[in-house]
Amino acid sequence: MKRFFRRTLPVLAVGLGAGLLNGALGAGGGILIVLCLRPLLKGEENRRVYTTALSVTLPLSVLTLLRYWRGGALTGAAPLSLLLPALAGGALGSLLLRRLPQGVLSRIFAAVVLLSGVLMVV
Repeated sequence: MKRFFRRTLPVLAVGLGAGLLNGALGAGGGILIVLCLRPLLKGEENRRVYTTALSVTLPLSVLTLLRYWRGGALTGAAPLSLLLPALAGGALGSLLLRRLPQGVLSRIFAAVVLLSGVLMVV
């Protein structure tokens, strides 16, 4: 029972929060997962945290996309024009994930989160 409250319940709460963020905002679930899993997976490599977040956000994003599309919120050519460059960036990013030191990955993640927050407020 102790394990449930220390490990399982927080993971369930993070999953619910990630789903709510992704569903409401179209993004943010992966950031929440990374921020919350780091303390829960103490001693694990950041790469494992990032890949765990990705393995959850991919199906979550597909579900969110389908819901947006069915609701008529997905229109125009912008999504298609972003898809190929985003796929190329994803391939390059996955190569960098294996090659960059842990500290560099953490600083890049922190910079992206910080910049995102600043740009949302300004």
